[in-house]
Amino acid sequence: MSTTEVSTTERPLLDIRDLSVSYHRRGKGTPAIRDVSLDIRPGETVALVGESGSGKSTLGRAVLGLTAATQGTLLFDGQDITHAGAARRRELSKSIQAVFQDPNGSLNPALTVGQTLAEPLLVHSRDERAVVLERVREVLALVGLPAAAADRYPRQFSGGQRQRIAIARALVMSPKLIVCDEPVSALDLSVQAQILNLFTDLQRETGVSYLFISHDLAVVRHLAQRIVVLYRGDVVERGTTEEVYADAEHPYTRRLLAAAGVGGTPAPVAR
Repeated sequence: MSTTEVSTTERPLLDIRDLSVSYHRRGKGTPAIRDVSLDIRPGETVALVGESGSGKSTLGRAVLGLTAATQGTLLFDGQDITHAGAARRRELSKSIQAVFQDPNGSLNPALTVGQTLAEPLLVHSRDERAVVLERVREVLALVGLPAAAADRYPRQFSGGQRQRIAIARALVMSPKLIVCDEPVSALDLSVQAQILNLFTDLQRETGVSYLFISHDLAVVRHLAQRIVVLYRGDVVERGTTEEVYADAEHPYTRRLLAAAGVGGTPAPVAR
């Protein structure tokens, strides 16, 4: 796999500025992320990396409108979506989609794959059924599944195939950005490699951007153009993929690199 060339002068598709999110329990606010800033340009993959509890999934949920920002700004395609309401978020779902760790969460077991993929098209467009079915066949082909898969149910597929279906569902509306939250962590290593190659191929073919969330720096090495490292809700490192792998500055990043088998001796993490 090879990374995609991305223009650094183009306006960011997603621009996150000083974003903070706190969760309130028993009347007390607990910060999950603090003053996080990052941007993603059209056709680019930015990896957000950190261990469990680092706040990376919270950031992804904020981008998707599933978690409210405490402060800061989310700009998408130049427009402020920080506090977008339900109607605006429904409209945004055509441009911002997600692929999660467990594909079963986005696949209704009572619906065929074809019905699942057609559903967002029928909600958001007035296309005739023949046009919808043709688009379903197109996205199945994009993710490497036969047209006949449309007539089967999710339970009839392997875990890797179900993740391909979840990716197809995210692609069906031709989004500009896909938030990928640990999309390969539940898969076998051989299947992980196939799905990562698929993400790269899809980006090359469609120009889609990814916010790729992972705990594993080895996973994002050949996929992301830039990496942002989160530790306990704070950004502790950022840079191009080459910079982070060649000369990581923060002890936490060096520890993650060592855990992924691509770094040296883990260093103690200091705050």
